[in-house]
Amino acid sequence: MKKNTFKSILLFSFALFSVCLIAQTAPDEDTNPDLSCPASGEFENNSTRNVDITNPVNVGTVDDRSCYSDYSERDVYGKTWGVYNITDGSNHWDAPNTLQPRIERSLPRSQETGVGSYARFTGTFRILEAGYTGIESQDGSYIAQAKGKHTGGGGPPDPAICLYLAKPIFGTGANAGKQVAFKIFAERILERGGSGSGREVVELIEVDKDAEITFELEVGFREDPNDATKKIHYCDAVIDGVSFPWNIPDPERGTESGIRYGAYRVKGGRAQIRWANTTYQKMEVVDTGDPVPSDDIYRLRNVATGKFLTAVGNSATPVTMTDSGEPFNTHWKFVESGAYHNIDSQDKGNNIDVLRAVGTDPFLVVSTGKDAPTTDTDKSWTIHYDELEDTYRFESRFSGRILYHEADGGVYHKLNVLETDDRGSWEAIPTSQSLSISDIDLKVSSMKIYPNPTTDSFTIAFKNISGVKRIEVFNILGKVVYKNSTGAENIEVNNRGRLNTGIYLVRAVTDENNVFHPKLVVK
Repeated sequence: MKKNTFKSILLFSFALFSVCLIAQTAPDEDTNPDLSCPASGEFENNSTRNVDITNPVNVGTVDDRSCYSDYSERDVYGKTWGVYNITDGSNHWDAPNTLQPRIERSLPRSQETGVGSYARFTGTFRILEAGYTGIESQDGSYIAQAKGKHTGGGGPPDPAICLYLAKPIFGTGANAGKQVAFKIFAERILERGGSGSGREVVELIEVDKDAEITFELEVGFREDPNDATKKIHYCDAVIDGVSFPWNIPDPERGTESGIRYGAYRVKGGRAQIRWANTTYQKMEVVDTGDPVPSDDIYRLRNVATGKFLTAVGNSATPVTMTDSGEPFNTHWKFVESGAYHNIDSQDKGNNIDVLRAVGTDPFLVVSTGKDAPTTDTDKSWTIHYDELEDTYRFESRFSGRILYHEADGGVYHKLNVLETDDRGSWEAIPTSQSLSISDIDLKVSSMKIYPNPTTDSFTIAFKNISGVKRIEVFNILGKVVYKNSTGAENIEVNNRGRLNTGIYLVRAVTDENNVFHPKLVVK
């Protein structure tokens, strides 16, 4: 009996200790039952949203849209913590019932899209309270978010890409009605500019109230491991040591990478977030990808045959090739459509519009009456530019098929076309340029690297460039890994293990101070 009594006392004491531990109020917790903005107006700050203290420990610029409190700092648990407290209805800056309250810090964005560009934030957070309405879709508060604009329209002017949402978990028994832990979710876009049904909400991890949780977030561009000529726009988080990588949709449409953190959104009650040990860094690498022809309207002349791409009819009629580039049905315009382009006929008198790549054998290319821009897969093309030859290749969205003038006279989009096969290469001749001089060598200066991608040695070839060329190769961190100079038209570079797998930027400067900077891929 004595033994059982001792065990009962021990279990009761442990349970009581656990309840007290979970229900404990944090030293810097706001327990004021009044969630309204002070009548004094001391936190309204109507002249600026950048409401900060001198020499704050948290990095970034404050965006304060709450009249409930301002940013402050408290020394707790051996650290100095930034204090972010907001309440439902406290956004006094924006029109009522539009945008949610927030006290966030914005960080300078990485505004280049080349492989190796990134924005990286680290810190430690504690969550003391999150918004609660009793409606699942309305509960929770954001502690951080990835931001980034994009091309092609759609969505708000400054869209969120992924938001990290904390939703409260309530206790039971003595802790009934008290927030004792939080589930962290990633609210991710399914498409550029996506909101509402254009997003998915994915549960990541559960954290206790007032627990110190490490947080890392990196948003940037990296090489696609499946295709070195393409890139991934990524958003990778590490929370409490657990990694949550994610690739952002439509990477070619992304134009920047940004991060904000603090406390944002409270549709009921109050949110209290704390941040300490924050750091931020960014890297910007210029994307030297293929340019789109900069003029307006073009004739497309096949390099191998010298004939011009010609539209015939507007209802699934196969295009043809003709000897003259003067008629309107040989004139084309490139219209941006998201990450791709439409090839749009200018023969509007006959209602002929964008080209379509038929997705079944024999994979013909046909005219349509579909207006540009259109996002239809079979009417979208990727444009590849050969800087040395000043020619273009047009890739349909069907597994790398190339616009091709076949020996039988037909025009197809064909698989496995070598870059040396001129039937897949096209000159884009502006309609403003007389065809009577189109065959004259215009002495365009250019530089090309081949093979590219490479695994070992490679050649840098110059066209119509005289004099000494100073050549430097940079890794993605901006460090020079190779340097040379030459007066020759070609220079062969033997790798000999100096260049590891990855993307490199090559910079060549001529005596006339002309600068060329193509991209090199080493596998």
